[in-house]
Amino acid sequence: MEFNLNEKQIILLIVAVIIILPLILLAIIGFASLNYFGVVDVPGLPQGSSLEKVLFVGEPSLGERIVLDNLNTSFSYQTRSAVSLENISSEELAKYDIVILDQHNSADKSVSVNLGDTILKFVAKGGKLVVVLNSGIYQSVGFNGLTATDVVGWKATFGKIIPVDCTAGHDGVPTCSEAKEESIVGRIWQQDYEHPIMQGIEVAPPVGEAPKALVTLPIQADEGAKTIAYIKAENTPKSFPAILEKKHYPMGTVIYFNYDPGLTPGILTNTLNYLK
Repeated sequence: MEFNLNEKQIILLIVAVIIILPLILLAIIGFASLNYFGVVDVPGLPQGSSLEKVLFVGEPSLGERIVLDNLNTSFSYQTRSAVSLENISSEELAKYDIVILDQHNSADKSVSVNLGDTILKFVAKGGKLVVVLNSGIYQSVGFNGLTATDVVGWKATFGKIIPVDCTAGHDGVPTCSEAKEESIVGRIWQQDYEHPIMQGIEVAPPVGEAPKALVTLPIQADEGAKTIAYIKAENTPKSFPAILEKKHYPMGTVIYFNYDPGLTPGILTNTLNYLK
């Protein structure tokens, strides 16, 4: 059967549509996927979740949990023990935007050598880390929960990324150890007036309200760290560093809290938003 020219053109057109249409559909699906995950912004297409992923290593205090739950439109968080993360890989940790290491409510304040090294690499690649009180000051040896108590402080496990230093006091006891914890009544005072963490907060709680009962440590800022706020006790003539920051190339940031940040929900909220 012979086809005239018009019929041949129709057949070629049908063949072209059959070949090109799947390619067009693949391109649309590709752009929609990139838009969904926030890689590109295509007007009119819905984007996927833009929640910041937070890994909480330890047990959140009531105040910390309330803040994280209240920020559920901006952050999603997962709570894990340091023991369950002993062998975590860099690829797995890279799925998170912020890591909070807070073991102040736990008797075990150790992390494995691998977890410490993985967190170190996480920060070096631009990750955000929050450390609370004496969390992570010991190394776990990974055998029936044993802890290497001959290693005290952060440098052996995390290198120089932590904004505070754990040194031997005048009595030889490390300043970050449980034996050095001090229970005081006081307030958090702004020191860096330009820092977003203390935006709108000169003192917490405000003068006129009752001060907070705080547990803190006599630690000192490490080299290269910035003190954002300090604790001024009202039941003793003492002051302590409260919040410190250390930046790491290219965009890694470590924030240290020398008290339970859940006691100052406004400051903790500012901190999480600052680290986004």
